[in-house]
Amino acid sequence: MIDFSSPLFIDILLYVIYALTAVAIGLTVWSMVKSARQQVKEDGRSNGLPVRKIAVCTLALLAVSLLVTYLLASTRPLVINGRPYGDTFWLRVSDMFIYTSVILIVIAIIGAIIGYSGICRKLK
Repeated sequence: MIDFSSPLFIDILLYVIYALTAVAIGLTVWSMVKSARQQVKEDGRSNGLPVRKIAVCTLALLAVSLLVTYLLASTRPLVINGRPYGDTFWLRVSDMFIYTSVILIVIAIIGAIIGYSGICRKLK
């Protein structure tokens, strides 16, 4: 009889996930370094848009929203699979990612609406 309580190749699957995560982090760091080196050579504008200023503002918004949502996150214990879970750090981190995602999606939608409607062109 087969025991289904533990998957057959779970160790291999976990090592593949760890390897893919390491590759993704490495590629992200490499891309950031390459982009930073390239931006030093340029004036920060592309097609008349201040792309460097937009990138810095986006990064600052992300960092500030992560910090604020971490500080405002709930630490109330949860019941998961019938057992209480009360690790305050991970409760805050999960709330932080959920709230930050929602905030950035709402800001992106508002930015798309403003850009599509032409409000910025009317202000000039």
